[in-house]
Amino acid sequence: MITGILPAVLFIIVCLRAVEKRLTKKRGFLSKIHRPASAALIVVSILHIILTFPVLNMRPILIPLTGTLCLLAIFAACSFAAIRKMKLHRYSAVCSALFFVLHIVFNITAIHDYHNQVRAIEFSQIDIVNIPDGIYTGECDVSFISATVAVTVQSGMMTDIRLLEHKHDRGQSAEAIIDKLLERQTIEVDAVAGATNSSTVIKKAVENALKP
Repeated sequence: MITGILPAVLFIIVCLRAVEKRLTKKRGFLSKIHRPASAALIVVSILHIILTFPVLNMRPILIPLTGTLCLLAIFAACSFAAIRKMKLHRYSAVCSALFFVLHIVFNITAIHDYHNQVRAIEFSQIDIVNIPDGIYTGECDVSFISATVAVTVQSGMMTDIRLLEHKHDRGQSAEAIIDKLLERQTIEVDAVAGATNSSTVIKKAVENALKP
């Protein structure tokens, strides 16, 4: 989160230099820090990409695409400024601003859709007693989080739940809910504190595995 907010703040600071120049017609504070802020923006943006790389496959393709194009446009703007190609510098800066806005919009839209998907999850009663012995697999995917489980049923009880896959941002602690499910022998258990969404997804994956 921080590595996403920091590039946004630096980007705004860099862009405000153009506004300052038009309004004051002189070299102000933003103009003085324009170059170091631009260099910091590139470094922090690269760090942002590195830290978010493990979860890129959990994001709509337009999010990493617009983010990458924004970084390339920023790099091009800095390069053109260094060789005094100011017209190309301005064009690149405009392109970076466009990609930046699109990147933010796609992120907000994806997060909104993700929360809607989680809120839409509903659970139904599962009669484990009448489920034949065997190993059942199920999954639940809400874009930002997904889980695939293998549930072993013996003598009308869940005897084992293996988490085959769990894609998450910061929801690893939700995996502790498996012990609760086995102990209570029901899907109706409380979510793990601090990992409510991941808990919901894991429970739904278990339910999907046991559905007739």
